[in-house]
Amino acid sequence: MNKNWNPDMIKQLLNRSLAQLDQPIVAQLRDARMLALNRHETRSATVPLFAWAGGHIIRHPSAHLHRSYYWIGVLLLAASLLSSVTFMQQTMDNDTSDEDIAILTDELPIQFYVE
Repeated sequence: MNKNWNPDMIKQLLNRSLAQLDQPIVAQLRDARMLALNRHETRSATVPLFAWAGGHIIRHPSAHLHRSYYWIGVLLLAASLLSSVTFMQQTMDNDTSDEDIAILTDELPIQFYVE
């Protein structure tokens, strides 16, 4: 069923469905809609201008605590990455296992004796 729905068709379909409902149900739906609209208007009137920029409509006292946990997590991740990179560089630079094996087997190249 691939129909292209336009707003007028949806409106007609909803109106036909509304006509099939009982009047008490229609009245309850209308009251619920008005209540929701009134709540939305009172909330939007009291919300500060930049509240939406922070992602929170209502600030809780623990919002600062969550932000500090976030930054602590970021710093711990950065520190662990830095320490692992440093460790890997040191193990790569100080790898003398080939020279140790050559010393133990008496198969050192001549340049080791010259240095």
